[in-house]
Amino acid sequence: MRFSPITNEKLSDKIVRTIMDKIKDGTLKPGEKLPNEIELAEEFSVSRGILREALIILQARNYIYRKPKEGTFVNPEVMTLLNNSKGISLKKATYEDLIEMRECIEQKVVEKIIDTASDEEIAELYDLLSITEEKAGQRSIDYYFHYRLAELSRNVMFVNFINTYYDVIDELTSQTTKKGSRREEIYREHLAIVAALVKRDKKRAKEAIVNHLNIVLQNAKSFYEG
Repeated sequence: MRFSPITNEKLSDKIVRTIMDKIKDGTLKPGEKLPNEIELAEEFSVSRGILREALIILQARNYIYRKPKEGTFVNPEVMTLLNNSKGISLKKATYEDLIEMRECIEQKVVEKIIDTASDEEIAELYDLLSITEEKAGQRSIDYYFHYRLAELSRNVMFVNFINTYYDVIDELTSQTTKKGSRREEIYREHLAIVAALVKRDKKRAKEAIVNHLNIVLQNAKSFYEG
C-alpha cells in the first residue's frame, strides 16, 4: 500500500481526505494498522507535525484510534459510521435542504476567501475551471471547485461540510450535468464566481454563488419532479 506525496495547501486536510478515500475504496480495511508516523510522513512528503494534525482530525471523527506502544488503527466500525452518516443525510435532508445549507455556507466562504486568501491562491482557481471530466475522475468538477473554495476559506468546518455531504450532492450533480449544455453553464457560473473573487467584490461573489446554486436547485427539481 502506497500513499502519494501531498504538495498542495491545507496539507492536513489533504491527508485526511486521502486516508478516508483509501478506507472507502477498501485499500485500508477496518481494524487495519496504519504505517507508523515516520513512514506516513515520508510517504506524504510532509512533516510529522502536519501528519499528526491529520491523525488528530481522523481520531476526533472516530475513524481511527491509537493504542499506546502499538500504533494507529482504522476503527473496526468505520464503515458503519460512514454508512450511518450517509443514511441520516439521505433520510432527513432533501436536496432542497442541502442546497439551501450550501447557499448559507458558501456565501460566507467567498467572504472569507476575499478577506484571507492571497491573489495567487485566488488566481489558481482559474486552473480548476479547465479540468475535464476525465481528469476529475470519480468526483465531479463541481466538487473539486467547491471543495477548493472551502479550503481557501481556512475554516475546517466548511471543508468538512463539502466533503461529507458531497456524496449526496455529487449524485445529484452527476445526474443533472450529463448534458453538454449544462456543463457549459456550470463553467460560466464558476467563472463568474472566480471573477468576483479576483476583484475582491464580496457583493458580486455572493450574488454569483446564489445564482449558481439557484440554477442547481432548479435543475434538481426538474430531474426529481419531472
